[in-house]
Amino acid sequence: MDEQSEPSCCTPVEVRVDPRIARRFDLRASAWSATTDFPPMADVSAVLLARLIDVATRHPSVLELGCGTGALSIALLERGADRATGLDLSQTSLQVARRRAAAAGVDQRVTFIGGNAATAPVEPHDWVILDRSICCFSDAEGLVGAAIAAARERVAITIPESRGWRGMFNRVRLGVKTVWDELRGGCRSYVHRVDRIEAQLARAGFQASATERTHHGRWLIAVYQR
Repeated sequence: MDEQSEPSCCTPVEVRVDPRIARRFDLRASAWSATTDFPPMADVSAVLLARLIDVATRHPSVLELGCGTGALSIALLERGADRATGLDLSQTSLQVARRRAAAAGVDQRVTFIGGNAATAPVEPHDWVILDRSICCFSDAEGLVGAAIAAARERVAITIPESRGWRGMFNRVRLGVKTVWDELRGGCRSYVHRVDRIEAQLARAGFQASATERTHHGRWLIAVYQR
C-alpha cells in the first residue's frame, strides 16, 4: 500500500467553510485538552465502525475528512488498518487526537492535519470516511467530491437522514438548533438531500447495497463500494 509515488489529489473548486465550525469544536475539545482521558466515540460512529469489520482482513489506508478527536480513525488502526490520515478544522480537536493516538500506540501510523477537508490536498487512500462531517458543510457536493477524488475503493458516511420521518424530524430539530446556535455565535448544521449525495457517488462508480445501509436513530450509516 505504498502511496508515496502517487500524485496528491485535490478539488479545483474552492469550498467556503464557516469559521465558526472550528470555534465550536475547539470549545468542545478544550474540555479534554488538559486531561489524560479522551472523549468517548459517538454512538453513530461506533455503528459505522461495526460496519467496517473487514478492516481486519483488508488492512486499508484510511482518510477521515472531519476526524475530530480521532476516535474512529484510531479504532480502525487498532483493528487492522495499515495507516490513517485525519483532517479537521479544529486545532484543539487535533491536539487531542494526537494524544489519543500516542496513548493507543498507533501514532507512527497516523497523521492529523489541520485544514478544510473539502479542499486540502491529500494523497489517495483506500477508504475515505465522512463521519458526522457532511452536515457541517453548506456545500455537501464539494466535500463529497473531495472524498470521491481521494477514495480508491470505498467511501463510508454517517449523515442525518433527509428522507421519510427521519428527514422531517431532522429538519425540525436542526432548524431549531441552528437558530439557537446562531444566537449564541455558533454554526449551522445542514440536512442535505441524501438522494443527491448518493447520485453523486453513483456517477463516480460508488454504490451501496441494501445490506450496506442502516440507520441509527436519525442518522443514515452507509458504505459505498467502487
